Amino acid sequence: MLQFELDEELLSLQDTVHILGEIPIEGENPKALERILNEIVDSLQDASGNITDDTLFDQIRSFIKHFNTLQKKTATKVWDIVLSGFNAELQVAAQDLDFNDQDAYLQHRTPLEMYGFLIYWIISITEQKATSRAATMDKSGKAVRAKGSRAKNDGDDSEQGVSTWTAEKQRALDLMCKCLGLHLSKIWTATHEKESFISLFFKPSYQILENKENIKVSALKQRVYHVLCLCIKNHNHEFGARTTIIQNLQYWEHTPEPMAELLEMLITIYDFQQLADSVLREVSTKEFEESIKDITVPKAYSKFLVRFSELAPKVVLKQMGLLIDHLDGESYIMRQAIVEVIGHLIAYLSAEEQTDQVKNQIDSFFDILEERFMDNNSYVRTKLIQVVGNLCDLKSKFPKRRQRLTELVIGRLSDKSFWTRKQAIKTFVRLIETHPYSMHGGELDLEDWEIQYTEVTDELKAMITKPSKRRALLRKSAGMDENGMDVDGAEAESEEDNEQDISLPTDEELLELQTSKEYVTKTLQQRYYADAIRFIHLIHRAVPVMCELLASTAKLEVVEAMDFFVTIHRYKVRAASDGIRKMVHLVWMKDNGDEAKSVRARLMECYWQIYLAPDDNLTEKENTALIARNLVSLTYGSTLAELTSLEQLLSTIISDSVNAGSEITISDEVIEKLWQVYSHQKEIPNPQRRGAIIILGMLAKAKPDIVAQKIEVILKIGLGKHGKADLALARYSCIALQRIAGEKKKQKGALAQDTLRLSMDHPIFIKLSNLIDHPTTSKNWFAVAEQALNTIYLLGEHPDILCGDIIKTRCKNIFNLQEDENSPVEPSSTPDVNMVSEDLTVNLNAENAFVIDSWQLSQLLFIVGHVAMKHIVHMEVIEEEFKRRKAIAGNDKKKDKDHAEDELDQVVGTTEDEFGDALAHIRERELLFGQDSLLQVFGPLIVTICGNNTLYSDKTLQSSASLALCKLMCISAEFCEHNLQLLFTILEKSHEPAIRSNIIIALGDMAVCFNNLIDANIAYLYKRLSDSDRAVKKNTLMVLTHLILNGMVKVKGQLGEMAICLVDEDARISDLARLFFTELTSKDNAVYNNMPDIISHLSNSENKVDEESYRKIMRFLFELIKDKTMDSMIEKLCQRFKNTEEPRGWRDIAFCLSMLPYKNEKSFKRLLEGFPNYQDKVHEEAVFKYLSDIIAKGRAIKPPKPEMKPIIDEFEAKLKEFKAKGEEVQDIEAKAISAVKKGGRRGGRKAGSALAGLKVKGVPSGSSPQKKGKSRRRRSESYDSAEDDDLVEDGGNEGDERGNGSDAEVEGGMKRLAVRETRGSRPIRAAAQSAKAKTFRLDFDGDAMMEDEEEEEEEAVERTPQLASKLSKAKETQRKGSAKPARPSRGSSRKQKYSDEEEVLDLDEESEPEPVQRRGKGGKSSAPSIPTRGASMEPATVASGRSKRAAATKARRVIESSEDEFED
Repeated sequence: MLQFELDEELLSLQDTVHILGEIPIEGENPKALERILNEIVDSLQDASGNITDDTLFDQIRSFIKHFNTLQKKTATKVWDIVLSGFNAELQVAAQDLDFNDQDAYLQHRTPLEMYGFLIYWIISITEQKATSRAATMDKSGKAVRAKGSRAKNDGDDSEQGVSTWTAEKQRALDLMCKCLGLHLSKIWTATHEKESFISLFFKPSYQILENKENIKVSALKQRVYHVLCLCIKNHNHEFGARTTIIQNLQYWEHTPEPMAELLEMLITIYDFQQLADSVLREVSTKEFEESIKDITVPKAYSKFLVRFSELAPKVVLKQMGLLIDHLDGESYIMRQAIVEVIGHLIAYLSAEEQTDQVKNQIDSFFDILEERFMDNNSYVRTKLIQVVGNLCDLKSKFPKRRQRLTELVIGRLSDKSFWTRKQAIKTFVRLIETHPYSMHGGELDLEDWEIQYTEVTDELKAMITKPSKRRALLRKSAGMDENGMDVDGAEAESEEDNEQDISLPTDEELLELQTSKEYVTKTLQQRYYADAIRFIHLIHRAVPVMCELLASTAKLEVVEAMDFFVTIHRYKVRAASDGIRKMVHLVWMKDNGDEAKSVRARLMECYWQIYLAPDDNLTEKENTALIARNLVSLTYGSTLAELTSLEQLLSTIISDSVNAGSEITISDEVIEKLWQVYSHQKEIPNPQRRGAIIILGMLAKAKPDIVAQKIEVILKIGLGKHGKADLALARYSCIALQRIAGEKKKQKGALAQDTLRLSMDHPIFIKLSNLIDHPTTSKNWFAVAEQALNTIYLLGEHPDILCGDIIKTRCKNIFNLQEDENSPVEPSSTPDVNMVSEDLTVNLNAENAFVIDSWQLSQLLFIVGHVAMKHIVHMEVIEEEFKRRKAIAGNDKKKDKDHAEDELDQVVGTTEDEFGDALAHIRERELLFGQDSLLQVFGPLIVTICGNNTLYSDKTLQSSASLALCKLMCISAEFCEHNLQLLFTILEKSHEPAIRSNIIIALGDMAVCFNNLIDANIAYLYKRLSDSDRAVKKNTLMVLTHLILNGMVKVKGQLGEMAICLVDEDARISDLARLFFTELTSKDNAVYNNMPDIISHLSNSENKVDEESYRKIMRFLFELIKDKTMDSMIEKLCQRFKNTEEPRGWRDIAFCLSMLPYKNEKSFKRLLEGFPNYQDKVHEEAVFKYLSDIIAKGRAIKPPKPEMKPIIDEFEAKLKEFKAKGEEVQDIEAKAISAVKKGGRRGGRKAGSALAGLKVKGVPSGSSPQKKGKSRRRRSESYDSAEDDDLVEDGGNEGDERGNGSDAEVEGGMKRLAVRETRGSRPIRAAAQSAKAKTFRLDFDGDAMMEDEEEEEEEAVERTPQLASKLSKAKETQRKGSAKPARPSRGSSRKQKYSDEEEVLDLDEESEPEPVQRRGKGGKSSAPSIPTRGASMEPATVASGRSKRAAATKARRVIESSEDEFED
């Protein structure tokens, strides 16, 4: 008998197994192996205990060692031998244990260990093979087999890597359960020996769970759970199981749910909860850092908690006090899990008995959920909203919490995350579908609920205030008589007549009334109605947000928003119509081919459900009338955009039903019903008849036969008396007639299709001509005439003949019938039209030639302009028809055409080219300038009317004339060029927004036709972006967007005006501007290239916007710029500091710098390289703040980059250093100003007055203390010119006259002094300049500073030692911080003294002054004065910064002269 040591055998499996009596298996004859197995079977059949035979045991181990190389038949037999022997041994052992024969059952120890070891070994081999193959499949996506290997050699014929030994493993697990059910403590008395034996069962079980394919087999999984539960409960495996469960959660992604199911079985079936509690406690102590990128571990824990809370919520509820700490952790995945766990707990508690403790727990959990709506992670918010949606399906509706949750969900509709918004829409729909307000059918019509609420409120009020009602209610509540009858009923009825008496109840009556059943019922009903009204108001509040979400670029979100509007329409919410009307625009959205996500397909389904689906409760006839009524109602109050989108939608529905056989269609019965509505002989509302023909025209776009079969009806109704009475009906009837021609979709490169053309004697054209000539004063005539002319040109063979006759007839009627009595032309005469044209051209310029009605002339000009435009289109149609016919004729010719003819065509051109050139010549020269052209007569007339708006002041006439002028200019480039300036003048001067809008739109068309003419004058279009009328501004923005994005005009630095539109008050304009810049971003860095021009335009004083708007604009634009261009943008922005003098400009540039991303050290290097350009600006608080934000942005990069830290620290140190220097200079300057102002009695007031105009940068006005003192008269100064005397009088003597005036008045005088110095137009008399000129420069703060600094400081020391010492320190600081050293000036060694009688303007060569000129009366310049030595002659324009420096220099000199006087 073999001495078997289980621990040693298990240990040997970890290395290469050495079998003492091993037999050869690989390469052996299958028959020989079969013979050996048969011998083993015979031996074990005699006695299962024969397994202890060393030879037999070694033979079995040899087969198992090479198990993967065995054939399927041989391997199956090995399985059967081991399992059968184990089963037989278990039966014998169970009998011996029942007999309690110790000697007998102890003999089973070794056989049981051997069988258990063999099963353990086989399962380990098979699971290792299956797990490795499953891992290979995960990596490659499919099963991988080694090249040349045989599919069945490994005993596994599964293509998916799943072991086929499922039945054998289930049988083995059943035997394990049977073995674990024995009283094993009798056989294994030592604890460690028993644990070793038990490990033969739970280790294979865990190994089976490690293969995710085994988890899919429910029977196998359940048997594994039973084995583990027996080991845990009966055989002290609790600690090992807890460790293994935690390890499985960390290393195997698919094990969280199985581990939760194992614990649930352990609790419910085996009544063992300790393990679950210990696992939950250990999970609660885990900490997960957000910075760790590996999320598999927290994801596994979260899955485990969610699944376990779903299976065993009662157990999780006990440990919730510990698990709730994960809500404060960094891992958003664990926060998601806890939120979902709370949802499961609320669902569990809602089904329990509602005690006070349960209610408090539910309330506390709802409080936590409401707090999580503000979680900083979008995934947590999304999961939270999903949980709220799941709670809607519970039986309990939680009315107290439902309103607050609805408000929070509506708030998340504006979340920045797409997934959160999408889930919020779904949850909101679930809240509506499961609402608890179903007392009156569940509909949510606000008006109905408000009526119900008002009625209940009035009844409650009557119960309290009306005595008769109150007494009746009290008697009723007091009781009935013995027979159950109300003894006081008659008295109550008799008192109803006296209900007008009002009195308040006593306290006893009120208390009794409030406790009555009817009063309590009415009170609850009132509260119920109030809650319902509040819920409906929440829905109404969400509708505008949902309408915005319909325009989202995320298609899934759009589909959810559409479902929302369908849902609230089903519940009769009236606000749903707003969203349904906007939904129709989604028909233009492009689909990506995925039918499940197709927005257009979903849109058609929504409209089908709302308007077109038949009602099962109605008859067929009633459904037809209902659908027709719904379709007509879609046209009520619709805008042109909505009608256009609706036309596309309905035509798509018809075309899909005809071509693709779609189930969504409109039946012929509905179409016939619409024709009945249109042709109804009785008087019906005009919108109803009008809506019918609109819908029919839309349907005929896809199916022209709908209109073609009813032409007579249209001529009788739409173009007959009904159409003339309702011009809008006539207009839509003309549009419907146009559908007869069919929709022509010409593809690029394809030939034109053959079009339907009718003879000019067709009744359609007679009716249309009569309609145009119909006398009316309605402005709707213009729209009718436009569509009538469109119909003529679309359907007629020779539309130019008919339209020419219409124009001639109207000319004769206008100029003959309304002729003045003194006119030589007889009214009855009918001269030739050319004669009329010539007379019209000649006589228009004569005084009182004609007295014409402006309305009729407006109609004539409109017809002329539109006919001219349609004639151009008609010529293009003729050219396409010519090409089509030529192509057909060419196909009929023989293919063996002579090659010489082809070469000849290439040299001299083809007939097609000649035909095109002839048409181009006609368009350019003949239509408007030809002698035989009818249109050439009206060109001068239209130009004359447009150019004399005061003479022809009628608004309608001017509008028609300007529109006609625009249309004529689109025909000929020569005519356009001649009248372009007139058009621009009208655009600038006209007070009518409609005229300006028409011209803007026409200029867009002209830019397409004559690009060079409009491109040279594009500035006129950009000016209209600042138009006072919103419609003009919107049209201008749309035209420019079209021209720029399609490359028709070049951007030349005018994008600043379009950028201002980003913050326009009109949402449509701002949205269009956003769309423009978003699309412009994709065109070769166009936004980046134009950013300097945009910044300059927005910072310009003429176009300057407020800072908040500036920041909004720049924040949006910088988001569009690509990161790769950021470094050069930093350099450009830093350079702009040099040319910016205003603090506002500094703040703007600094804000732009803070908007850029600083992701690498290169960006900070660029910032440091440009530091000298703005080092003197950092003392400004806003500038320093924005630059500090850059530092914070660089330090916040994750993961941090070590190479960036030194350069960020250097930049921060420089920033703080120059901030401190700037503040020190400001303090010293302020103290110096204050000290001088507080000077001696003689010079103090004078110095303060002179210094009042001096502005120190960075020091706000009024920051220095000012004293009111006794004013001193300044010494008079002599000037040659009278203007100079006036200036002195204004600048100096005004202060003397005011006496004790305020410092603001003195500062005003100083400003006038600065203005005189800036203009340079009033020269200082040369004789008064006794002192030599001194040059000056600017210090790094921008203040005036003398070039001979050392000498001036010496003089200052002699006068005021303390002040001079402070100034010396400040200027020494400036020298060290200055980025540019000062240049030595001429005469710096000369020492000069100044008195208050002398005024000298000294300019250095670098200051580049402008020439000083005298201006005489009338503002004309006199002879120029001699410039200061060293100055150069420049144009007479001085920057504002230079004028401030000159004023500062003047002020400083006055101070010094005042100090000299004080010393004297």
